[in-house]
Amino acid sequence: MGQGVVIREVIQDSLGAQIGMVSGDRLISINGQQIRDLIDIEFYQAEPEVVMIWENVKGERVEVSLEKDPDENLGLVADPPPIKRCPNKCDFCFVDQMPEGQRKTLYIRDEDYRYSFLYGNFITLTNLSEKDFQRVIEQRLSPLYISVHATDPDVRKILLRNDHAPNILDMIDKLIAGGIRLNTQIVLMPGVNDGEILEKSIRDLSARYPGVNSLAVVPVGLTNHRDELPSVRSIDMAYSRKTLKRLTQIQQEMNERFADPFIYPADEWYILAEKKFPSISRYGTLPQIGNGVGMVPLFESEWKKWIRRLKSQETPPPAFPWVMVTGKAFSGILKALTQLLEDRLPSWKGVFEICEVENRLFGSSVTVAGLLSAGDIIDGFKAYRQLRPREHPPIAGLLIPDVVLKADSEVFLDDGCLDDVREELGVLIHAVPSDARGFSYWFSQTVKSQESEWQPMVLSL
Repeated sequence: MGQGVVIREVIQDSLGAQIGMVSGDRLISINGQQIRDLIDIEFYQAEPEVVMIWENVKGERVEVSLEKDPDENLGLVADPPPIKRCPNKCDFCFVDQMPEGQRKTLYIRDEDYRYSFLYGNFITLTNLSEKDFQRVIEQRLSPLYISVHATDPDVRKILLRNDHAPNILDMIDKLIAGGIRLNTQIVLMPGVNDGEILEKSIRDLSARYPGVNSLAVVPVGLTNHRDELPSVRSIDMAYSRKTLKRLTQIQQEMNERFADPFIYPADEWYILAEKKFPSISRYGTLPQIGNGVGMVPLFESEWKKWIRRLKSQETPPPAFPWVMVTGKAFSGILKALTQLLEDRLPSWKGVFEICEVENRLFGSSVTVAGLLSAGDIIDGFKAYRQLRPREHPPIAGLLIPDVVLKADSEVFLDDGCLDDVREELGVLIHAVPSDARGFSYWFSQTVKSQESEWQPMVLSL
């Protein structure tokens, strides 16, 4: 493979298009700096004068100089770089708990600082070279997302099953000294990194605030596919309640100390403990939202805002009910929110029905909606249809949260697609935004505006 990065797309009317670049060209350098990936493009294009060298699709080398506003983008889109692999073998690694026969990319254990910066992927810093460190600091790749798990070096080596794992606090200090902010997480394993080990980790990380910007504590997730893997203790309600109580106490202490929550219990703790979620104000600036922390309170807050808008606009309800698909973890919450909608707007009674789908691909212990497969949804809706009272009105269709699909596609984890589900179930299906704000906008703009066209497609159950 030649030097530089292949440009997948050149945005229409952008600077890149104006100087003649097209899809398939290979960008070699900007201002003498070799281009390795899309991060380099973003970093080196932020100059008032740029000299670009690229190889066009004909194999000809082209050089162009141009003046621009430093904030003006060249309009060049490149694919993400080949991902670096993880050297660890954590007992709780979800990749190792995958069922057989899925697509190959699902079995990749990633550990790439570039993906941490670009997409919020959590990394352990166990494969970062000195050259990588220099690049992170030089290009200010901040924030990064770090899986700490334990600050005690010996415990961390056990958790990662990596005897060569470096001291995480030394690496964190080096990044902070370079001006990098870090959002961290601890995956909690009962009897391994909880108790005093957890307390020590929290003390060590909070002592580095605001360099360490936040800490999420997440319960270990287990699937039914742990053949030949070490035994890991599962988390029950009693353990969840005890842990949640302590984390909440620490969060209050951090608020008093920093005027910032700093530590965030994952949403799963509240669900496992069967405890009410705190208000969205307890989540600060939502620094861990990409980690799923605060998603439920945010959904609840945005849903209530939607109800207020519907009420103020006196919006008429749809003529036919829609069935919303979700997993066990969110089912009770979604039912409560739809009940709240009906209580505040009685004319909307029955507009939404909730289809709780069991995860058969990974096992019933996996309850989040984002890991449901096409097969799970097909089986789940068929079971729901059998139990649905015949006197209920026919449904308009099925609403599936977009988190179940591969990004920018209609493909599920098991490689089934939306068309497979439509064909098997014989109902109208839409993938919808999984956040309440996005969903409310989609519903009002799409369902309401096109409902008259869809009515003839309504199928009786």
